[in-house]
Amino acid sequence: MREYSRIIIEDYCRTHNSVKSKKINKLVDMSYDMGTIISDEDALFLEKVIDQEKNLELKEALQELDEFLCQ
Repeated sequence: MREYSRIIIEDYCRTHNSVKSKKINKLVDMSYDMGTIISDEDALFLEKVIDQEKNLELKEALQELDEFLCQ
């Protein structure tokens, strides 16, 4: 996963205080641990967030996070 994508997502999480941003932040934190296995619930949440995201830059970053976590 590119560091630029992490920065975009982390910036979003810092500037928004919601359940969504907290869950996304948890997933970004998981991406730093190569041994992490994403749960089905987290994978479905991320897919839903990606489908609903209107900001194209953030959407691309979330797609990259999804690809990285679901390898």
